[in-house]
Amino acid sequence: MHSERGRTTRGAVLDAAADLIGELGWGRVSTRAVAERAGVLPGLVHYHFASQQELLAEAATGRVAVWADEGLAALEATSDLRAGLTLLLESVAHLDPTEPLHLLASETYLAASRDPALAGALRRVVAEFRTGLTGWLVSRGVPSGTAGESAALLTAVLDGIALHRALDPQLPLDRGVDALLRMLTTTEAPPCTQ
Repeated sequence: MHSERGRTTRGAVLDAAADLIGELGWGRVSTRAVAERAGVLPGLVHYHFASQQELLAEAATGRVAVWADEGLAALEATSDLRAGLTLLLESVAHLDPTEPLHLLASETYLAASRDPALAGALRRVVAEFRTGLTGWLVSRGVPSGTAGESAALLTAVLDGIALHRALDPQLPLDRGVDALLRMLTTTEAPPCTQ
């Protein structure tokens, strides 16, 4: 009974912290605000987490992991490579830069540049996504010898598009899927233009 209540409290605190990161920004989230949002006493937050940084890191990477898992599940439901790439590109091409989940991801990447433990946790989440994406690419006909590198590049491209959307909402991506298809299905290196 107590362990179930403890898990429920911990989950509520993590959800509250993740929500607040997306709403306020990493540096403006306080333990008191998290406790208030979760509907618990501040002492319970300190009971479950050794530090505020530990709380924020676990909350943020947990939320990003759920988002990544949902993306992989949606990919599995697509019929072919083109449909999956379209889904991936659309997921970031029309992203609202003020969307709390987008802000949480951006805040987490920035915080990870200053916190090695957070960077390691986020790196594991991204690696799991790339592994899943690699498997999906192979299942959709991308050669297994290049699928891992393609998944790494594709993940970086998607992250970059998401960041650039905050700066340029009119980012031209009309032919993005065709370019991605060419990159993933061409076995030869493109000719050098210089």
